Amino acid sequence: MKGIEYKTSPPTWQEYFQLFTSTGWMSVLKISEDDLKRVFDNTWYWITAYQNENIVGCGRLLSDRVLYALICDIIVTPDHQNKGIGSTILKRLVSKCQETNIKRVWLFAAPGKAGFYEKYGFSVRPNEAPGMQLIEFEFQQ
Repeated sequence: MKGIEYKTSPPTWQEYFQLFTSTGWMSVLKISEDDLKRVFDNTWYWITAYQNENIVGCGRLLSDRVLYALICDIIVTPDHQNKGIGSTILKRLVSKCQETNIKRVWLFAAPGKAGFYEKYGFSVRPNEAPGMQLIEFEFQQ
């Protein structure tokens, strides 16, 4: 999309909060503003997208910088979706992993979004190699 400037610097807290809340994830994940601020301390690499100095998208990487990286929070504002911004952010995050020679890159796709990532070489893990996640910290005894 023309007029979009991509940066490798993190967004401001206010910009990130604006993007994150636009997804509806705050209520789903039950995360506080203070928790969300801690994201900045634990993120290795950012791609941010701006149009006319207004943030329109971002994505970030968590990584040990050798073996594994996790792509998180590819967010594009609703009025800028389907214009190639998310694709550019994804490609740039993957490029950073390739430049660093990271061995495995993972992500969790929102429901119904796997097709977007499959266009860029990601695949759903097969049943014989399932991924797992711990959602609630209430263990059965």
